[in-house]
Amino acid sequence: MKNKKMLTFGTALMLLPMLFLSVTVTGAQAADDKPIIVCTTSAVGSVVEACLGDTAEVLVLVQPGLCPADFDMKPGYVDAVSNAQILFKQGIQGEFWLDGLLEAAGSPDLIVVTIPGVYNTPEGAKSYIRGVGGNLSQLLEINLDSKISEMLTEVDTVSGWITSQAETYAASNVKVICMAWLRTFIESAGFNVVATYNPPETLSAGDITTLLETARTEGVALVVDNLQIDVEFGEGIASQVGAEHLVLTNFPDAIPNTETLPKMLRYNAEQLFNGTVMWQSTSALKAEKVELQNQVTIFQITTSLAVVVVAVEAVLLYARRKKKQ
Repeated sequence: MKNKKMLTFGTALMLLPMLFLSVTVTGAQAADDKPIIVCTTSAVGSVVEACLGDTAEVLVLVQPGLCPADFDMKPGYVDAVSNAQILFKQGIQGEFWLDGLLEAAGSPDLIVVTIPGVYNTPEGAKSYIRGVGGNLSQLLEINLDSKISEMLTEVDTVSGWITSQAETYAASNVKVICMAWLRTFIESAGFNVVATYNPPETLSAGDITTLLETARTEGVALVVDNLQIDVEFGEGIASQVGAEHLVLTNFPDAIPNTETLPKMLRYNAEQLFNGTVMWQSTSALKAEKVELQNQVTIFQITTSLAVVVVAVEAVLLYARRKKKQ
């Protein structure tokens, strides 16, 4: 992102493990007098960056393409957190490693702010924006009303577009099976979620069999994976039941053009609606194929009957001629 820079440390040894980080910590505040803010995930980090722009140094700990539970803590992160003024977290189970990081950093003046709740729906995103923006305004003693209002308007614009598309494509009639953590968003977009699944490594053979049976009996159109968990599991189910397989992201900036919450919402919704169009087109082709096959069958039956009739008439005609003789 445009507001991220590399962390700089005093020795080359400390620099190596931090090459992938995105904020200059050591000496940054002395040089630019910018607040250093750490965010556990891009869900909160993207809002902080949108609010503050170049006026702050922002570090997002968990790379957006990863599940927070898979976070790999490096020694340099301790130094980064110890130099920060504010740390935003989501308060989710996947942040189990955070207490250890805070203890190692040992910064008594660090202000830790929790922004809980859903963020991957329009209403949830607006709540997140207000929560992050309000805390930043208070803690940094700055007026962010204009920035907050701008972001809320962006979410409302995306929300209106989603509602319009859902009506156009009759989303309520489109049945979906998805990774559990995507259910809230998919239902908020108007789709009918008939079943969900937890991370694939936790599923039993019975769980998978049940999913397949549900997909077949319900006539599922879309099977949706979560990018941060798995991108292939749903494909196996979709291929067996004739559904479309999609992959959505649960964190901003994991995919190009998803850098903010509004952009992430629009991207995910586009995947759902595009997938619906593909499924409807495929279903129409399958129906047309069945209709053609039925027509061929009818033609074959009709032709066979005609042949039988001709044969019977020929026999009768022959019998009459023989009788006259």
